[in-house]
Amino acid sequence: MVQLAVRGLLVGLVMAASVAWADESKAPHVSNPLTNIYTIAHGGVDSNSTFIITSEGVIVVDTGTTPKEAQAVMDEISKRTDLPVVYTINTHHHGDHVFGNQVFRDGRTIIAHKNVHRFLAGVRGKEHLDLFKTFGIAGMDEVKVTPPNLVYEGMLEIFLGGYHLRLDHQGRGHTDGDTFIFMPHMQAVITGDLVFNQKIPYMGDAYVEDWINSLDYLENLHAETYIPGHGEVGGKPIVIAMKHYLINLRTWVKDEIQKGHSLKEAQENVGPKIKERYAHWKQHDWIDANIERAYTEYSLAGMAGTEN
Repeated sequence: MVQLAVRGLLVGLVMAASVAWADESKAPHVSNPLTNIYTIAHGGVDSNSTFIITSEGVIVVDTGTTPKEAQAVMDEISKRTDLPVVYTINTHHHGDHVFGNQVFRDGRTIIAHKNVHRFLAGVRGKEHLDLFKTFGIAGMDEVKVTPPNLVYEGMLEIFLGGYHLRLDHQGRGHTDGDTFIFMPHMQAVITGDLVFNQKIPYMGDAYVEDWINSLDYLENLHAETYIPGHGEVGGKPIVIAMKHYLINLRTWVKDEIQKGHSLKEAQENVGPKIKERYAHWKQHDWIDANIERAYTEYSLAGMAGTEN
C-alpha cells in the first residue's frame, strides 16, 4: 500500500503535467437543479461548486481553484440572499475543490473528512499548491492553503433551515478522503469527484476497486439527482457510466496483467479501447495515466478484486 501511494504521487505528477486547462476567461455557468440549490461550473478547471440556500443560512460545497473562483461563488450567493455562509464542505483535498477555502473563513466552519485535513495541514498541502502553481492558472499566487477545521470519519449529519445533509465517507475511491453529500428529503446527492460526467477522470490518487464499491453505494441510494464534481448535473445514469468506465478499465488492465504484458504494452492495448468506447468524453490525455494507476494497483494486489 505504501508503494501504491508513492507510485500514485508519481502518476499524479505525470497526469498533472499533461492537463489541458480550460479557458480561464470563460464565465462560470450557473444551474439551478433543485429548489434553492445552485451549481457553478468554473471556467478554469471546470470543477463544480454547489451552494444551498436555507432559511437559516447558506451551505457551500467545494470552493474552486482560486480565491477569484471562490469569490464568484460568493457573488452568486449575494445575488440571491443576504444570509451568511454557515457551513463550507470540501468533498476531497484536490486543489480545484479547496483552494478557494480562504474566502469562506468568515463562515468559521469548513468541514471535510479527516484525511483532507491531514493532507492540507501538512507538507503535502504546500506541495500540492506548488504543483498547481506550475499549471499557469491565474490567481494561484493568492492562494493560502486553508484546511478544514471540523473533521469526521464515517458520517456527519447537518440539519439547517429545513435541509438535511448527510455527509458520508464510504472508504477510499477518487482519493482516501472522499465525501459525498446525500439529501434524502431532496432525493439528491452531491458526489464530489466520485463522479465525472462525460469526462475521463483524474486518477492520480485513486483506488480503483474501492472507487467501484463507492459508486455501487451511490447508485443504490434513493436519489434521482446527482451533482458531479465535474460535468453537468444528471441522474443515476451518470453514476452508472462512471462505474462502468472503472469496471472496463479494471477488466482490460487485469487481462493485460494475466497475459504477462508490461505497462507499456497494457497502455498500447487498452488505450485504444478506452478511446473508442469513450470517444465523446473529454480529457483523453489522462487515459495512459489511468491505465498505469490500475496496472499498479492490481499488480501490487496480486490480482485482488472480484469482477462485476
